[in-house]
Amino acid sequence: MPLPEGKPLAQQERAEHRDSVYHIYMAALAMLAILVSVGLLLSPSEPDVVGVLTVVDFVLCLFFFYDFLRHLWRAPSKLRYLFGWGIVDLVSSIPFVLQVRWLRFARVLRFLMLLRAIRLLWESAKVDRRSIVMAGATFFIQTLFIAICIVVLQVEHDAPDGKIRSASDVLWWAMTTVTTVGYGDMYPVTTTGRIAGAILMVSGIGYLATVLGVFAQAFVPKHHHHQ
Repeated sequence: MPLPEGKPLAQQERAEHRDSVYHIYMAALAMLAILVSVGLLLSPSEPDVVGVLTVVDFVLCLFFFYDFLRHLWRAPSKLRYLFGWGIVDLVSSIPFVLQVRWLRFARVLRFLMLLRAIRLLWESAKVDRRSIVMAGATFFIQTLFIAICIVVLQVEHDAPDGKIRSASDVLWWAMTTVTTVGYGDMYPVTTTGRIAGAILMVSGIGYLATVLGVFAQAFVPKHHHHQ
């Protein structure tokens, strides 16, 4: 029979696991943001690539701004956080595509997010060593998602009977495909697009199964045996 003090310990373990899962995903998003930033720098003349990466970058910035507010709220010393990692967190939440000259330094500071991502993974790994594997899987599926969006948009954009014509079209299609919802309003008509869709669907099924397992563990207390 568990001792009374076991309940607070189980609650603490669940809280630590949830924080670990959160850090895993934020670290993966930070690594993805670096990849997106590099892509925007290297392909300014590719409208399809820029269109997809711009939308992804804006969504990532919303997550980073939420993360900034979360850390600010939970920081024991808000001033210390603001003048430490808070500056990096806040500036990194500025969309990459802003063409304001004095904000271009945000693009440089964004690369500091890589250091923060490594720090978050290290902290998470101390709680659960599977964090590194989970972060790698998350980064892989995110990168695959963006790569397939770019490929499908390029091959479908000029297809005679193509349904996918813009960045918003391909992102909507990819989201419904990776989650296996499949509304059917958007679908590839070329052979390359269909192969890419099949790869994304299979990868999404495997990844979602992994994610559900991780989140389930976050809410299931560990059993402590006492004699």
